[in-house]
Amino acid sequence: MLSDAGYATRIVPPLPLQRIERTPVTGRDWSYLQARLVTATAEAYGATTAADISDAVMPVMDPEGGVLERITALLDTAAQRLSALADHDPSARTLAQALQDASSTLTQAGYRIAEADTPAVNTAESAYSARADAAHARTASAASPSPTAAASAAGVLRPRTGALTR
Repeated sequence: MLSDAGYATRIVPPLPLQRIERTPVTGRDWSYLQARLVTATAEAYGATTAADISDAVMPVMDPEGGVLERITALLDTAAQRLSALADHDPSARTLAQALQDASSTLTQAGYRIAEADTPAVNTAESAYSARADAAHARTASAASPSPTAAASAAGVLRPRTGALTR
């Protein structure tokens, strides 16, 4: 239809997500992540203001978009997979529960840090905290598979509106 109207059209193939997701993680990948965390630690150590420390810590500890989110997703996924395997291996259930508990603890810590990093606008708004509600919903229910699901259930996450423009 666009071609008929005189517009140039081009079909862009979708990204090969299966190939990307199935690429095995190597020791080199882990070494890179460790090196980046060492760099962030050095930045925090050399910081002279609270803002400098926040700049070093928040990309890692942000529970909704930082490294912490990916770590908790890994722990949740591993716990879910172990729960599925628990019928054949009784020790899997214990490890699955430990991974789920670790994920909940990390998520709660991330939200607490994000809350401490966010300045209160006024006392009326500081009484209500969407992040704190999401953290409580996340940690109160061990059945919740991910921070995103808990935040969605708590009504914190909303779809983005507006289109990207060039």
